[in-house]
Amino acid sequence: MASILSGCRRCRPAGFVFAHVRRVEQQGYPAGRIIYEFSPVWQRKTFLLQFLIKILRWTVANIYVLINLSISNAWLAASIHANQQLLAAHNIDLVPFDSANADFVPFNISFWYASAGEPLSPALTEKLDTVQSSLDAGRSVLFLGQSADLNIQKNFFAFIQKYLCTEIHSVIPLIIMGKPTLCMEFWWQATPQGVSENLADKWINYAKNTSQLVLQAQDEWDKERLILIPYLHDAITQNSITEISYLVFKLLGIDDIPHIAAPLPFYYFTNTASALRLLEARQVRHNDWPPLDNTSYMAALQKLDQNWGPEPYSPLSYRQALLENGREDQRKLENLLDLPAHSLDAPDWYGTLPEMDASMSLKSERLHAFAETLTPPMRNILLQRFANDHDFLSEDQKALASALAAMEGTEFKRIEEAQEQPVLTVLTMTRNHEKYIGSCIEGVLAQKTDFPVRHLILDHYSTDDTPQIINQYAREYPSIRPVLLNNYHCIYQNVHDLFIRCNSEYAALCDGDDYFIDPCKLQKQMDFLKSHPRCSLCFHPVAVVFEDGQEPGVFPSRDMLPRGIREEYYLSDLFKGNMIQTNSVVYKWRFRDGLPAWFRHDLCPGDWYWHLLHAEQGKIGFLPDIMSVYRRHGSSLYKYSFINRLEHRRKFGMAELETYHAVNEHFQDRYLLPLAKLANGVLCDFLEIFMKEGDKHFLDLACESYPKFGKFFLSQLTLTNQPPVAQEVPK
Repeated sequence: MASILSGCRRCRPAGFVFAHVRRVEQQGYPAGRIIYEFSPVWQRKTFLLQFLIKILRWTVANIYVLINLSISNAWLAASIHANQQLLAAHNIDLVPFDSANADFVPFNISFWYASAGEPLSPALTEKLDTVQSSLDAGRSVLFLGQSADLNIQKNFFAFIQKYLCTEIHSVIPLIIMGKPTLCMEFWWQATPQGVSENLADKWINYAKNTSQLVLQAQDEWDKERLILIPYLHDAITQNSITEISYLVFKLLGIDDIPHIAAPLPFYYFTNTASALRLLEARQVRHNDWPPLDNTSYMAALQKLDQNWGPEPYSPLSYRQALLENGREDQRKLENLLDLPAHSLDAPDWYGTLPEMDASMSLKSERLHAFAETLTPPMRNILLQRFANDHDFLSEDQKALASALAAMEGTEFKRIEEAQEQPVLTVLTMTRNHEKYIGSCIEGVLAQKTDFPVRHLILDHYSTDDTPQIINQYAREYPSIRPVLLNNYHCIYQNVHDLFIRCNSEYAALCDGDDYFIDPCKLQKQMDFLKSHPRCSLCFHPVAVVFEDGQEPGVFPSRDMLPRGIREEYYLSDLFKGNMIQTNSVVYKWRFRDGLPAWFRHDLCPGDWYWHLLHAEQGKIGFLPDIMSVYRRHGSSLYKYSFINRLEHRRKFGMAELETYHAVNEHFQDRYLLPLAKLANGVLCDFLEIFMKEGDKHFLDLACESYPKFGKFFLSQLTLTNQPPVAQEVPK
């Protein structure tokens, strides 16, 4: 019988001692199920402890804090996340996760990085209210997270002390400690874009001072409520995660067998560099289309990963430095965990095996073994992914594509070779538009043209049914090419990932919540651009529809058009304001050969910037027909611009100033004056916020960050109400 704690003699909740947890197989349970049985010496104390925990949990709401400083961190959190209903049935609620990352990193990150000395954001206030509601209802709560930084952990503890009633509710930390050496290796794996020297030195400092995290927790909370759990495995496997999951649920007073989450397609779920590279290879620039069964993919990868042996990412010199400088702290940690000496020693390879050279090709035998492990449908989906985005394949993806094609007995070819190349591409960005995306797609499909059209639709990790709707259309219409981002990346990365895939001669824009209403729109605009060769883009007015019942409008209105309605406008006209609604424009696409290094994909509003870059190369054509609909609804990006101007400026004002600054940099001050006048609109609103509310943060930050605009703004200010002149009081 194997001890999962490998010699741990003391996990100490509420003054009691656990010892020698053994793994036994029992009849009646599925193969591989692990049931925990405590050694006879401690069975009576264990039974009493579990009884007291259950009584306490149902009478007083506790605040459980699971801090996992081991390589099991992400997978254990995913398994706890998968057992929310089981926890709820035992009167324990999970603290709300950060929604953008919950599927991949189910931690309470926003709480860990909050400061007890700073005002709470609205989003964090809402999460905190949810936690307090659970506690008020007599339900315990469970925080998930960790940080190797002492200051961050200290701030988190202070945050709990300040905002939750710790004098009423007991705080019970459960701290899982793994081998610090392996934790550093996993941090390295999770940073494939590269680790700077400063960051590497910081990680070594964290890893060689791990015992301080335990001591700090002991100083902050009642030692007798602190539960220390060693995790001594050198790799993450289904069995090791099963063991630690069962133990954690036992310590929470839950005897039911928890569901163990399947490994997620994310960092921290693989052990070797080869497996991590093959994990990344399944998507070309984050595109998760056509849909792939990630659970089966990870199962196939893990089956081989366990036998591929150690392949460290971290440089050998850093590992040797940690071994040399971390010995004393390791002994302290072993004493705190009541472990025998050397229990936390690194595996033998740690101080001798060189780091894997990322520039070296993946071993062909591993590629073919992996291709053989995949099912034929999975191989075909991967080949289609690689064909769709052939121009962006990494060396690993090219090698995997060859191995897959060889397994299928086919030749790897681009899909485009068998399809008519588009003359115009409609570019759509969407997120959580399940109510609208169908109208957008139907509007493009209804277009009557004498040239081929492709519809590129990028979904930015929607949490509703938007991706499923897009996929359903794509199966029926080959002209639709989805780009389904698999994670919530930097909010403006979607622009880059969409634009680099467009290499047609012309491009049109239509966001996922807007749509075309004239079936001849694209043909009319193409005909116009061909008959007006001096124009590099053209646009038309759009109908503006408000979902809240406001009277529909037209954009741009006549008074927004510089010099009235004309057939052609100039670049200088566009500097007076953005008169071109996104879904009205067609460009002579200037980025057919890819995006230049200077292109800013992170600007908001981005469409005005794109219009300017195309207008730099020719005139702006105008067609008077209304041919599209622009929706205004409660979840639209600029929802406050027509409702609450100052709220809109709080949210987007600094981003708008950054756009003006980026445009000025691009045009090298040639249009500084009109840009400064546009910036005045933002700065005036910041001034109004200061005068009405006394909050000068926005105004100070804007003038400090953009001194050219700030200087111009101050030069334009005039005082309309002069303060009264003090008069001498007669004696």
